[in-house]
Order: sequence, then C-alpha cells, then structure tokens
Amino acid sequence: MLIIGLAGGSGSGKGIVSSLFSVNGVPAFDCDAVYHDLISRDCPLTRELADAFGAGVLSADGGIDRRALFAAAFTDGKSRARLNEISHRRILAVLRDWIKRAEEKGIPAVIVDAPLLFESRFDRECDLTVVVTAKKELRLERIVSRDGITREEAEKRIAAQIPDDELSRRADVTIRNDGDVAELVKEVNRILKMIKERGKKQ
Repeated sequence: MLIIGLAGGSGSGKGIVSSLFSVNGVPAFDCDAVYHDLISRDCPLTRELADAFGAGVLSADGGIDRRALFAAAFTDGKSRARLNEISHRRILAVLRDWIKRAEEKGIPAVIVDAPLLFESRFDRECDLTVVVTAKKELRLERIVSRDGITREEAEKRIAAQIPDDELSRRADVTIRNDGDVAELVKEVNRILKMIKERGKKQ
C-alpha cells in the first residue's frame, strides 16, 4: 500500500486537496479532525494536556478550551514543542491503527493529512510526501474567516510553523493553492496519475 503524506501550513487549503483525493478513491486520514475529536471530550489526551499546561485549559465538559490552550502553548518554543510531542504521540497511535486496517482491506493508497507531517517525523513512514502552499495574505484571510480569530493570532500561528519554502524543500511534490480551483484539480490529477503508475510497477 502506498502511504502519501500531505502537509501544509494553516490556511494553505490542504483540506480541499485532501477532499479531492478522497473523491477520487484515495481514503484520507485527517489528523486535525482526529485531534479535534479527542480534545472535545474527556480522554487521556485532554488529561495529559491539562497536566502539562494547567487545569485552565480544560472546558466545563472535560474537553480542551482551544483558546486557552493556544494562549498557554504558544508562549514560547519549549511550550509549543511540549504540546506537539503530546499530541503527535496520541494521534500517531490512532493513525497507525487506521493504516493497518486499510492495508488489511487491500486499499492500494491512502492520504495522511497531517499539518505537522515533518515535525512529527511521520514523513519517514510515507512513500510520497506532498505539500500545499499559498500566499501569506491569502492564508491569513482564510484562517481569520475559518477559525474566528484575530489577524494577530493568525500571524502568530503562521510564524510558529515551518515556512512554505522549507516545506517545499522537504517534500517530493508541491501544490500551489492561490485560489485557482482548476489548477488545483489539475495538480491533484497529476499526482493521482503518479500513484497509478507506481501501482502498476509494484
């Protein structure tokens, strides 16, 4: 089975690319969706985050207050690294189980939609890595609109992530997503063709 790692900074439009792969028969594992599901309720991840950053990051129902966690974990590099270490470990356990079940079903290729693909080092377990990039101003607009945060908070989020040029250097394939849907579909189709060609050789 071909494991494709998909990465991209906040506001890059990575989720749209993942959806395009899914509708073309390549199942996607959305690390963000799994993370948000886990922190929405009382579970080992939320309790570990509370131990690391204080009970103030918990919401009334035992989940995580995302704004409080953002304020606590993005104060410095050490705190952010601690947040990533805890989150990656929990999510990767779920991901590896999902991949195992997909392989048992005979699925030829899967997409791992992972914003922190390289930071978590899961890229080493992928056969192909793809990154989605976009102009910074467009990313900021998307983040503010999607998450309801301030532009300043969006700026901090982007600043805390690997720059687009570095992502492109690390990846096998780069997709630009500056708003041209037709071009985006064209790029995804190009990668789908690569996947099919690899499948024929195996």
